[in-house]
Amino acid sequence: LKWQIRHSKKPLRSQAKHRRAMAIGLVHLFEAGLLLMNAAAILNEKRFLKKYSLDQAVATENLGPKNQVATFLHAMRTFMRYPLVAMNVLVIIYEMILG
Repeated sequence: LKWQIRHSKKPLRSQAKHRRAMAIGLVHLFEAGLLLMNAAAILNEKRFLKKYSLDQAVATENLGPKNQVATFLHAMRTFMRYPLVAMNVLVIIYEMILG
């Protein structure tokens, strides 16, 4: 019996669950991206961004890397507010239903 279990081609139930739990799917990648967007959206201009002079985005033709980051963070806080709320609600509902 031990030989049959060891050499059987079907994985045991515990092994199958472990393999399924270890997989990284598109949903997990989406959640990771959503967490990063949430982190960028909640940065405080006065307390955090002002230290690194990222609190004001200057609209010029030749953008340096620092100004590009400032422009991106400003856009995240203004334009992506409602889409982020909607995406967060969808992820919460998905996690509640499918766990």
